[in-house]
Amino acid sequence: MEKKAALSALFGLAASIAFGQVQSQKFNLSDSEIETLASYESHGHLSEQDAVISSTSTINWAKDQFSSKVILDIEKAGIPMPSGKSSSVNKIYMELPVLVKDPLLSVFVDDARTLGDLILEGNLTIDELTRIIDNAHKTPVYFKDGTSRLVAEHTIQMQQITSLLVKHHIPYTQKQPIDSVSSMAYTGIIIDARGKLPVHGEFIESETLPCLFPKIWNDRMDLIYERNMVDPQVAKSEGIVHYSSSIYPEDYENRVGKNPLWLNARKVFGINRTDPVLSYDDYLKIVSVKENLELFKKGKIVILLDEKNLVHEATAPDKNKDYYVAYHRIQRYFFERKVPDSLVLEGPKGIIIVMNNLHFIADSPLLLPEEKERIQTIAESLKKVTADGEFTILVEGHTADVNKPEGQQTLSIQRAEEIINALVKEGVDKNLFSFKGYGGTKPIADNSTQEGRAQNRRVEITVMPKSTSVMRN
Repeated sequence: MEKKAALSALFGLAASIAFGQVQSQKFNLSDSEIETLASYESHGHLSEQDAVISSTSTINWAKDQFSSKVILDIEKAGIPMPSGKSSSVNKIYMELPVLVKDPLLSVFVDDARTLGDLILEGNLTIDELTRIIDNAHKTPVYFKDGTSRLVAEHTIQMQQITSLLVKHHIPYTQKQPIDSVSSMAYTGIIIDARGKLPVHGEFIESETLPCLFPKIWNDRMDLIYERNMVDPQVAKSEGIVHYSSSIYPEDYENRVGKNPLWLNARKVFGINRTDPVLSYDDYLKIVSVKENLELFKKGKIVILLDEKNLVHEATAPDKNKDYYVAYHRIQRYFFERKVPDSLVLEGPKGIIIVMNNLHFIADSPLLLPEEKERIQTIAESLKKVTADGEFTILVEGHTADVNKPEGQQTLSIQRAEEIINALVKEGVDKNLFSFKGYGGTKPIADNSTQEGRAQNRRVEITVMPKSTSVMRN
């Protein structure tokens, strides 16, 4: 009973910390408390040898399906057969939401966010996601190839998720531009975005990746197409685009009709590399004819991508006991050293260190000297947690939104690079780092106030496990 009470207190503490409801001294857990809490937080991340139940997940964007196989080893579980089959089935269905959740959180929503990001932002709840998992299609369980492994297959239709995220009631129609070209009315639009494309605003190339709500731009960065242009019933039931790798329009004729307009993407845009960019002339081929604007409302869009990017395994970071020990030790380190304007959070991708209210030279990526002490403290914590070679570090830059999207994007990338350079100077291994810049697309405060803009000028450092995991329990 004493052990149970102690664990209950630790779970309550973990929940309170997550919602910022505890006094700062509660972060100062002892090593033994950290070890105990980490053991239970790593639930679902056991070794394959020790696992009784495990799952693998695959996403198929061409079929709009997120599929999982949940496997229970009844021999390891010590369940007698046939009398224990009913309890085995119940165990699979009870554990299924926990096993499927983390890979599902990795699904791209749009050019900058995943489902995990929506959870952090408060735009989607774990309860809503759990209901989607619970209501998805489940097959009857069966024994795999005459073994002692009991299998259940589980399939989420992506429309179950998109229907929850479509909030508008009336679609808006894009205005026709002054410029025009000779064109005609089409029955749909096919955008070929296969292969590597230049990334708009960056000096690299990337393949285009699928998401729930891609946007389409022209090369002047005028927005051509996005979710709020689509009839909400269509967006909920069919999605705003159809993805395919086939070059034969008859394979998706039901979506784009018999006379579609075929266009080639010139670039790709977005943090997640999800948004095709068309040439201005191709944009005009669409919008010069009023009837073509109706294609947006009906979602008559197909985007062609490489097959390997349409069907792939969905993985989650391997958040084992060592990961949670690292998380709580970083929290304790920050508390003990009273690191100013900084938070340590547990996120879908890893341990997040948020550096708020950063002081840069105005409109510049260069840090002011007053940030040196904070950089040194954070560098020390990163050196300790990465010493065993099990983690990488993602640095993400954010700016206030002052209605200069391209400039803000560039500045956020430069500031992320500046933070990396500063941390490397303090001894953190430069080979551990990757970076992204979001510009002002992910505000956490009101950009109309000086205080809000200061909060939005931030850098988030995510300490990520190198390994991904098959979910196990």
